[in-house]
Amino acid sequence: MAIRISGLASGFDTESIIKEAMKAETARVDVVRQQKQILEWKREQYREANTKFLALRSSLLNLKLQGTFQAKTVTSTDPSVLAATAASSAVEGSFSIEVIRLARGASKESTPVGSDYVHSAGEASFALTGKNGTAAITVEDGDTIAAVVAKINEQQAATGIRATYDSSQNKFYLFTSGSGADAKIELQDSSGFLASTLNLDLTTVQGSDAAIKFNGGQELNFSSNRFTFNNINFNLLKAGQTVDINVSPNIDSAVEKIKDFVEKYNAAVGYISEKLGEKRYRDFAPLSDEQKQEMKEKEIELWEEKAKSGLLRSESTLFNLYSAIRNQTSATVADAGKYSSLSAVGITTAGWQDQGKLYLDEDKLRTALSQDPEGVMKLFTNSVEGTDQGIAVRLYDQVNASMQRITNTAGTVSAGADNSSLGREIERVDKRINTLEERLQEVEDRYYRQFTAMEQALQQMNAQSQWLAQQFSSSSGQ
Repeated sequence: MAIRISGLASGFDTESIIKEAMKAETARVDVVRQQKQILEWKREQYREANTKFLALRSSLLNLKLQGTFQAKTVTSTDPSVLAATAASSAVEGSFSIEVIRLARGASKESTPVGSDYVHSAGEASFALTGKNGTAAITVEDGDTIAAVVAKINEQQAATGIRATYDSSQNKFYLFTSGSGADAKIELQDSSGFLASTLNLDLTTVQGSDAAIKFNGGQELNFSSNRFTFNNINFNLLKAGQTVDINVSPNIDSAVEKIKDFVEKYNAAVGYISEKLGEKRYRDFAPLSDEQKQEMKEKEIELWEEKAKSGLLRSESTLFNLYSAIRNQTSATVADAGKYSSLSAVGITTAGWQDQGKLYLDEDKLRTALSQDPEGVMKLFTNSVEGTDQGIAVRLYDQVNASMQRITNTAGTVSAGADNSSLGREIERVDKRINTLEERLQEVEDRYYRQFTAMEQALQQMNAQSQWLAQQFSSSSGQ
């Protein structure tokens, strides 16, 4: 960097002069910085489009699945006795369930033993046998009731038995971690610790299976109160009663997923349509840092709103994606019978001014799902290639392809290196900015060198003038 001497001899405001002289040079750099900012804004808008597509793709994934349209719902005449849900493969119909018995685990309870107990009678051992197997427990001097509980619970995976101690009752408890007839607690107390110290009965106890009768048939046993039978998931809550359940199509589930699709579709297509038709304000270039310092925050916000507007106006890549997605949505499915198009199930578009926005007639959709669930399912899920392919399937593929094209153009936030076309262009502009900033520094240094040389020359002249003046003064005094 050049030595900078500011106006010592000349009295000039060197800083201001050079700053004014540098304005033209700085303007060239600012123009390129503006180009970079515009590219970055375009990249952000592309990526926002991909965010909308990602939400749409997730919604379409649900509509590609036959399970969405085959979902079942279960109603019970008494939910306090049993609760039930059904898999999509469950048979529709009404069934009676007699709950004979609930599944239970095994347990043991001691007589009171003080919480302040500390073992001091030498090493004692016992063994617990449960559904999972047997484990030996050793009690040592200094062990408290809490320590004994912890040692038993450390072996829970090996035995299927856990322990607790209730200090309010001063009682020690053993429980099986599962239920059913296989659940058991069997004790081997060679040292007498369980019987004499914990006051436990040493007899073996076992759990019991749940028992039901399905449609008046034979008794069926299950080790848990939660089980699956005939593709119906049961949760038994109370014994000794008979409950009627009804398995029917879950139209609500399909409707909600289709409504979600319409919402996500409109958000994606609406965003792209907005960007394609957005007005471009060419008089509103990106602001430099100096310009921002002279403006209020709200003024900057309003300015940049116009500066960002129209950057993707009529952009060909985006327009082609937009057209392709709309075409897939308006296509028909040859194998879907009566419901071969979205409009047939109540999903329509309005006039041209809505730019492809979908509208849902929920009543018409529910009617279609009630009358021909198979046909509606084919409309969305058919995986056959060609005109038989379901709309959700073909639209999912189209959205996937669109997302990839946008990624190629604008990259992704999560990617380490941005090899997209805009990313590479921004990198090139960055290099150009660096080159211009280096030149800017060189020009500024040159100006300072020139002014410094001038100041040094003036200082030398001033010194010579003072010397001559002294000489003339000395001569005239003689």
